[in-house]
Amino acid sequence: MLLDQKRTRRTVQVVAILTSIAFAGVIFVVLGLVLFGGGGQSPEDQLLSDARARVEAEPNNADAWEQLASAYRAKEQFPEAIDAAEKSLELEPNDFSRVQVLIQLQLDTGNAAGAIAALQRYTAANPQDADAFLQLGQQAEAAGREPLARLAYQAFLRLAPDDPNAAAVRERLQQLQNGGGTPSG
Repeated sequence: MLLDQKRTRRTVQVVAILTSIAFAGVIFVVLGLVLFGGGGQSPEDQLLSDARARVEAEPNNADAWEQLASAYRAKEQFPEAIDAAEKSLELEPNDFSRVQVLIQLQLDTGNAAGAIAALQRYTAANPQDADAFLQLGQQAEAAGREPLARLAYQAFLRLAPDDPNAAAVRERLQQLQNGGGTPSG
């Protein structure tokens, strides 16, 4: 029995020493993380930080604003992303790719009216852009704004009668003029 008590005491001492070592290791790891920045930023946070710095350094660069919009979108900060995309479009109002970024952000937030409004502003400023009218027609139709869709499709066909999409647009326009309905196919 005395031997069992000695063994038990020695086992308890060994376990206590090992526990102390493990606890000290955890403390060192936590202190290291606190003192030396532990893990850094997430990739999305780093992208946002870089994009903000670029906009600050190049406030009149549309690409910088579009990069900021993309970084905000990655963080699901849609109001800020939309503001940055609008600034990008303001700096380069004739670049359809800029309006497409804004449209996608508007649609991501469920704001079809905002997407349509952006397309209407763009087509008013760029009345020869057939692709913009095609997209305006599609968005207007999806939002149930058939008169606007018809007008946009007609403008597309006037500007690009031989476009590969022209036949499908003519068919869709005919369906809309005959009472609407959902697209076939």
